[in-house]
Amino acid sequence: MINVIGGTYREIDYDDISLELFGSGFRCSKFLLENDCNVQFFTSGNSETLTFLKENQKVYKKFKIKFNDYNELITFKYSFALDQPDIYPNPLRITKTNNINVKSKDVIAYGMLETEFKIIAERVVYDPQTSLKPTKYSDFGKANELVYIINLNEAYSLASSKNITNIKTYFFESEGAMAFIIKNGPFGATLYYGENEYNIPAYITENVSKIGSGDIFTSSFGYYWMEKNLSLEESAINASKSTSLYCDKKAYIDCSRETKFKYKKFNYIDLTKKQVYLASPFFSIAELILIDKIRSAFLAFGVKVFSPFHDIGFGNDISTAKKDIKGIEDSDIIFCVFDNLDPGTLVESGYSLSKGKKIIGYHRTCDEANLLMLKPGDFECYKNLTTAIYRTIWSM
Repeated sequence: MINVIGGTYREIDYDDISLELFGSGFRCSKFLLENDCNVQFFTSGNSETLTFLKENQKVYKKFKIKFNDYNELITFKYSFALDQPDIYPNPLRITKTNNINVKSKDVIAYGMLETEFKIIAERVVYDPQTSLKPTKYSDFGKANELVYIINLNEAYSLASSKNITNIKTYFFESEGAMAFIIKNGPFGATLYYGENEYNIPAYITENVSKIGSGDIFTSSFGYYWMEKNLSLEESAINASKSTSLYCDKKAYIDCSRETKFKYKKFNYIDLTKKQVYLASPFFSIAELILIDKIRSAFLAFGVKVFSPFHDIGFGNDISTAKKDIKGIEDSDIIFCVFDNLDPGTLVESGYSLSKGKKIIGYHRTCDEANLLMLKPGDFECYKNLTTAIYRTIWSM
């Protein structure tokens, strides 16, 4: 039996045009149930949440629920998965439910907006789920063996430092963790265990359904470690594989018995000297907002971005065109937004093709037959923005 603590939330994703009831806690439970685990799930929600969970009990016979009544169905709305979500109701207005108290052998716990908890357990995997004042495990729990799973910003926030020596000291000494894992998106993750440091690869997928991918990494790691009794390193490697299958296929797969794993490792390189050229129309408010969000997503991965709007601005003289051309020539890869088939973007992509540049395209509305002349080149095109951005990073 694995005990899961976490939220059951509504998730809206404009990139996928989807509306689903998941949240980290239920997504974790689903992974475990799909792999034949006994699960006891501690969560909170309103009557719609409870009805949803009871319907799932009809499908999963090993699914037990411990439910806290709450007056809201908390909703996360994403323009795309790499953007910060809007949360409803506003987190500052979210009231707290009764605490969850768990005393058990194995626990996977995710930070929740509306509920705090107390844990006493033998083995715990803890994912705080936020870099904005994350709650440290020692404030609410005791464990014989504790593994933190966090992203870089959560690690910086918890340790109050960006220095890896200080971060290690915090998790190993202040928190008493036996290990911690720092996730790093398309670059994979790093497992810290005693004096050892293991690089956990990311795997290149055709699609990147990113919302919930971190939840799957945490849940599958807990599954391999607690249920399959694999080592920490084996658990982390298999968790990365399970996450890649989730991102590509929305599948919940035990990769410790998967003999035909097809995805290639991403060989990490220093991208700080690499540059992306951002070709896009920037005339309407919608176009300006989109190009600004895409640029921010690339910058967050440590990549240099040349954006004509941000780096040159508006202009009609030949000097503007020359600066654009130099930006293309100096860039390692060209990212094009093809919606509305903007003439300037088409010229930029055609010039890039003539220079042998790798081109990643994104659009939601145009007929790809209009992009036929780009296809003899090194060209990929996607209708999902998160996938297009990840594929750009992986192509450098």
